[in-house]
Amino acid sequence: MFVKSAIVAASMLFAVASNPAHAALITFEDLSNGDVVTNQYPGVVFSSVAGQANVIITQPGIGFGDDFLCTAGGTEDNCTSETILTFTSLVNNLSFWQGGDNATGIVALVDVFTNGVFAATVNIFGFNNFFTPDLVDLSGFANVSAIRIHSITDPGGLGWDNFSFDDRNVPAVPLPGAFGLLAATLGGLGLLRRKSKA
Repeated sequence: MFVKSAIVAASMLFAVASNPAHAALITFEDLSNGDVVTNQYPGVVFSSVAGQANVIITQPGIGFGDDFLCTAGGTEDNCTSETILTFTSLVNNLSFWQGGDNATGIVALVDVFTNGVFAATVNIFGFNNFFTPDLVDLSGFANVSAIRIHSITDPGGLGWDNFSFDDRNVPAVPLPGAFGLLAATLGGLGLLRRKSKA
């Protein structure tokens, strides 16, 4: 009975250890200026309203690298249109960064949807510090299914960068010790069983 319980416990530990929530980080540095962002990243689809697109703007010094996300219509890079992220499964610990603000106070809003239902609208603040990104922390919301960034009032528009979230369904590399732990546990149980028969 002890051996059977130990095997079940070891199997459960392995299942949890080998499938942790994966922390996804989208920096846009793998794309090029003018690329349209849709479904290039596992676990999330980027979209906007009709006639608008999420495009990559390459401009060093804004955000954390050379590239950031701008949502605009046509060839205009005014970065004032809605940005919508729809997650393919529910995510936690969501955050992203706002960059390029030319105003203070509330410069945009973000609607948060949890479990497919509207949960709240969160203010996005600017500090009139164009080159310093500001964190938009949505980690207080669990099971986020989508967000909608809208109502941008900053006169020069805003860029978005470094979207981060935890998602169990985004592929992750198993923990290095997980396989070893399972093998050692099962090997030890085999020895224990042999000794108990002797």
